[in-house]
Amino acid sequence: MPTRYKRTGTCSRASWTEQHLSKAIKAVNENRLGVNEAARAFGVPATTFRRRKSKNNTRKGPLGPSSTLGDDVEAKIVKHIIKLQKNGFAPTRTDVRAMAFKLAEQLGIKYRFNKESGLAGFPWLQLFMQRNPTLSVRKAEGVSINRALGMNRKYVDGYFKLLEQIITENSLIGKPGHIFNMDETGLQLNNKPGHVIAKKGSKNIAGISSGEKGETITVISCCNAQGVFIPPTCVMKGKNKKPEFEDGMPPGSLVYMSQKSAYVNSEIFFQWLRDQFVPRKPIGVVLLLLDGHASHCSNVEMLEYCVEHDIILLCLPSHTTQFLQPLDRSFFKSLKLNYYSACNLYIKNNPGRKLTRLQFGQLLGDAWNKSATVNNAASAFRATGIVPFNPLAIPDYAFLTEHANVDIHETEVQNEAAMEVQNEAAMEVQNEAAMEEQNEVGMEEQHEPRAESPNKKTPEKCTPGKMLDNISPVPVVSASMNSVRRRGKHLAEILTESQTIVEKKNKATKRTQRERKKTETVTKQPKVIKIKIQKTLKIMTKPLQMMIRDRCHCVTH
Repeated sequence: MPTRYKRTGTCSRASWTEQHLSKAIKAVNENRLGVNEAARAFGVPATTFRRRKSKNNTRKGPLGPSSTLGDDVEAKIVKHIIKLQKNGFAPTRTDVRAMAFKLAEQLGIKYRFNKESGLAGFPWLQLFMQRNPTLSVRKAEGVSINRALGMNRKYVDGYFKLLEQIITENSLIGKPGHIFNMDETGLQLNNKPGHVIAKKGSKNIAGISSGEKGETITVISCCNAQGVFIPPTCVMKGKNKKPEFEDGMPPGSLVYMSQKSAYVNSEIFFQWLRDQFVPRKPIGVVLLLLDGHASHCSNVEMLEYCVEHDIILLCLPSHTTQFLQPLDRSFFKSLKLNYYSACNLYIKNNPGRKLTRLQFGQLLGDAWNKSATVNNAASAFRATGIVPFNPLAIPDYAFLTEHANVDIHETEVQNEAAMEVQNEAAMEVQNEAAMEEQNEVGMEEQHEPRAESPNKKTPEKCTPGKMLDNISPVPVVSASMNSVRRRGKHLAEILTESQTIVEKKNKATKRTQRERKKTETVTKQPKVIKIKIQKTLKIMTKPLQMMIRDRCHCVTH
């Protein structure tokens, strides 16, 4: 492991700073102090001050040897790493080590890296991180291609324009209690041990869990910009509901049972509106923000019910909830952390027992009381630019495909071409000295210089930045998704508009007509078979007719 050398003696060599040196030079240039006086006043040795002033060099480098690649090349590497991060492809530690090795080879720099592995050493990487404090090792969060493409400035700007229109037309400015956000998340009946402290060198650290994979229970959450949370509603898979399922939950919580699955469908969402949201909504028009899931926007009866009760449903653009939905930004992560920590505590206090639905209410209640705070709700609406209204609250790094011009499935071709360019650049660097010698000999032998043709282009100089682009090209996600299954793009829209409701009705009627046609074809099929069989039976003899009728009777029934 590399360490920084610290002088243990009493020598005060290079104890001056760059700021003191620049101030001393400024004082001498302004004729306020002499050279020796300025050196003594700012603590810079006189000889060092004269040498630095004559060369106009105020930079203080390290006393020991310089880095392998040099400061300028490392600055190019830092710039390239930031470029990769902005496009959603931040390099790993191994990628940076390989980048440094290939760059040192192409530049012809003497190095002590491992040629067999083709990587720079771990000591170099640690010192590189120390020399560049703007970089740090972070854990990347997985972002799907659909989410990367969905976060587009065009779609986001359209959403904020529609949001501003709704707020101004319905006089919701200055009314944070009338702006709500609703979403659901899944919690498992299982504990997650997570990171623990154990003996150094241990390979397998056992952590007792309730089961391999627990049952998933959906929790419907809703809050407004004022910090008021509606009691949670849980959806469990099953038919029969027990009163014990609600024990320990926050007051006013409900449990819905669904026979098919624990996911929210249109019927459950409509029931939640009638049981939980409408009784607790303030008087007047309210705005309810939600994602474009089919359960939120497919039921026409539910949309008409919202219009009757002055509820404006605003659907967020698809694949943008990670930055535009308040509950996703500042609530669900806190809720899950507190819930699974409560599960771990329960397993420790009750070893040998499994987590069931009977304990879920108490665990959810403990986590809900810690996470459902006014600060979390207010910061969630503030971070998404809703209350106060601020479209600039969305950070720039959220738009990964802002300057996309290359398709995602073309990155392999791009990498292959980059490898060819990389090999060519390496050959050019190796033969550079030989080419210069040949050019010098050719110039000496020529008595008259040849006129260069105007159409001939001079080759561009291969700089470290261009070498990095060839060594580690930036894959850019494009909006042309030929390799991915296309789905309908849902933009921000007001679901409770009359035109939208009419369109939903027309789609529902067409869907019912298609289903009726399918059922009619299925029911008519046996009759057609009987008619054909009766026509063929007239031609056959009586024994054959009796035998075929018996078999057809068995098939049809």
